[in-house]
Amino acid sequence: MFGLQFVNEVSNMQREMDQFLRELGFASASENPLRPIKFEVTEKENSHSVKALLPGLNSESLNISVLGRRLTIAGEFTEAEVPEGSHWYRQERQRGKFEQNIQLATDLDVENIEAEYIDGVLRIDLPKAVSALPKKIALKVNE
Repeated sequence: MFGLQFVNEVSNMQREMDQFLRELGFASASENPLRPIKFEVTEKENSHSVKALLPGLNSESLNISVLGRRLTIAGEFTEAEVPEGSHWYRQERQRGKFEQNIQLATDLDVENIEAEYIDGVLRIDLPKAVSALPKKIALKVNE
């Protein structure tokens, strides 16, 4: 019983310390300032489509690469500036570097991949390789 009570007390103390640090404008030690990017991945007959909301990301820091079936997206969110004499009351924007991989189900036509980043939205169209597309087999009939 004592062990569980001790764990609960430590957890409560950590929560209170995190709240105190947030009120001072600091990220707490237990918070990761960079949360994983959330992607929407859809598959059509001839392609995959990847979409991500990346508001505040400088497009020059965005790096997209493909190796086999693995799509890698990396970039860096810049720190938002605080006017002089101010401090953070609350900050929920992403900041820092990130790199995430998405493993796709089929081989890709890497020569025809298209990506665009408009108004904080990244869209990537990944056509499937010809070898990954369904192929209709001609049937020979001997009569």
